[in-house]
Amino acid sequence: MSVGSSNTGNGREIMKLERDQLVVELCRVKQPRLRVLVVEDEPDAQALLRFILEPKYEVITASSGEEMRRQLDAHSEHVSLVLMDLKLEGDEDGVTLTKHLRSEGRWKGIPIVALTACVTGDDLRRAVEAGCDDYVPKPFYRKQLTGLIERLIDNSRGPIGSVVDTSRGTDGSGS
Repeated sequence: MSVGSSNTGNGREIMKLERDQLVVELCRVKQPRLRVLVVEDEPDAQALLRFILEPKYEVITASSGEEMRRQLDAHSEHVSLVLMDLKLEGDEDGVTLTKHLRSEGRWKGIPIVALTACVTGDDLRRAVEAGCDDYVPKPFYRKQLTGLIERLIDNSRGPIGSVVDTSRGTDGSGS
């Protein structure tokens, strides 16, 4: 039996059901995708990270400190996590940019993950001291990276319906 060709009306009922389901879907409130800012100066690495992350996240990219600031200003409260290459070309490296983000109140609580091909103890110490929440060595495993991102975003969001203020003490008193 083809849809709409039945004399019994079943075809019309199927079409009405499909239309009703479409209306429900169109009226459903869409949750915005979480946004990840990738600060990486290598175009191939940017493309790879975009390929890995875009099925789940909106990905915006920056290849320098200046571009990172423009992206953050354009998307102010909507960046959920920053992936920061530590060895950027130019005047500002990833450690300097991380310190900059941590010095501004509005970015203190955003998770920052260091991406680095240099995994010496000194590099990792500098990244953590600057304010990185974690690091991923290059080359990395996709599941390792996506699992870390999910965990850090979930932890920064706290329980459903609440916002975690990481600039205060754990008791919320600021001490």
